[in-house]
Amino acid sequence: MPEVLPHREEHRSEIEKTLEPLLKGFRPQPLLLHGPSGTGKTSLATDIAEDLASESTNLKTCYVNCWIDYSRFRALYSIVQQIDSPLLIHRKGTPTDELIERFERVLKQSRCIVILDEVDQLRDKDTLYMLARQQVGLIFIADAPDALLDASMRTRSRLGATQRVGFKAYSVDELLSILRERARLALQPGSFSESDLRAIAESAGGDARRAIETLRLAASRAEREHHKELASIDVRRSIPEARRLSDQRGISKLNSHQRVLYSIVQEFKEISSADLYRHYYDQVAEPVKVRTLRNYLQKLSYAGFVRASGTGRWRVYSLAE
Repeated sequence: MPEVLPHREEHRSEIEKTLEPLLKGFRPQPLLLHGPSGTGKTSLATDIAEDLASESTNLKTCYVNCWIDYSRFRALYSIVQQIDSPLLIHRKGTPTDELIERFERVLKQSRCIVILDEVDQLRDKDTLYMLARQQVGLIFIADAPDALLDASMRTRSRLGATQRVGFKAYSVDELLSILRERARLALQPGSFSESDLRAIAESAGGDARRAIETLRLAASRAEREHHKELASIDVRRSIPEARRLSDQRGISKLNSHQRVLYSIVQEFKEISSADLYRHYYDQVAEPVKVRTLRNYLQKLSYAGFVRASGTGRWRVYSLAE
């Protein structure tokens, strides 16, 4: 990771300004960082949290991936493990109430920044009600700006006004500058060309993670082929491979309901929202409500798996190219 995340200076300033009250003993507004994959949300959030913790003697930080720790217990367990002594907690048989007590005990002596990545995957959003405390700075990360809409009114009221910070996909020129710096640090001088880096930047769809992955794959391929520099064929063959790996990562993060929706769109290539809902309810034994389905489809759209056109009953979903 670079010491300074490029092209995210304004985002950094806004996030730091929002968290500033925490350092003075006041509760800051919760933050929701939203935008497509590979736009620096998680990297920037963790970097800022680490910087603030290094400047304060009583500020603890923790990071939770809600796709992995999706239940109330697992999320709380992960948080307490990171801010309290892990030797004192045994996952099996540790009741949720004990985790809450340990969390509250830590907050009597320390402030805390809690980063909840993939927050839309958290099954029990009322967990956020418990986390919204005076000594806690909350940073939520998601693809969509309305990732918290399915939280109860009680929880949303407790959170108060959430500061939304939108991350747009990187432009080709921004990706090109990111790739130049990575190539400068990782590859031999003169072993790569500006045209090859631009080809990678243009192929990545604004996703820095995918662009960097493509560069890595191309360099590895060039080494295997004993090329002294990146050849255009190394880049051309690495572009679809990086896209495939990116898609696999995205699909692996979908829950079972989202995978059913995606498989239906895959089967029909293009389908109206009414028909999509009908096929979903035919296939799933314990379906979710229509409102939750809309949220799931929005996540699939933001993640780049499907495209949506039209509104209301005339909305049509199709596979993204």
